[in-house]
Amino acid sequence: MNEMYNNQIEVTANRSDDEAWRLTRLERVIGYIAALADHYGNEKLLSKIKRLHDHKGTLTVTWNIDPSSEEKDFCLKAWKSIIGDGADNVEHETN
Repeated sequence: MNEMYNNQIEVTANRSDDEAWRLTRLERVIGYIAALADHYGNEKLLSKIKRLHDHKGTLTVTWNIDPSSEEKDFCLKAWKSIIGDGADNVEHETN
C-alpha cells in the first residue's frame, strides 16, 4: 500500500511486489486526474477518491462519495493516456 497527496488516496495493484511500476503508474494517474480537476475548477475531486487499484490493466476507482459523470471521465482520460495503461478499462465503486 502506498499513499499520496494530502487526501490520502490509496494505490494498490495486483502483483505490485513483482511489478512495482504499477504503483508508480497509479501515482502518475492521480497527477493526471488532479491536473484535469484543477483545469476544470473541481477542487473537491481528489478528496472524493479513496483508492485506485490496478488489476491486470483494469483500473478500479473506489469513491468515498458518488462521482459525477465528469469526474468518472477524468479517471478514464487519465487511464487511457500515455501516463496510464492506454486502455479504457475503468470500473467505479462507491465505498
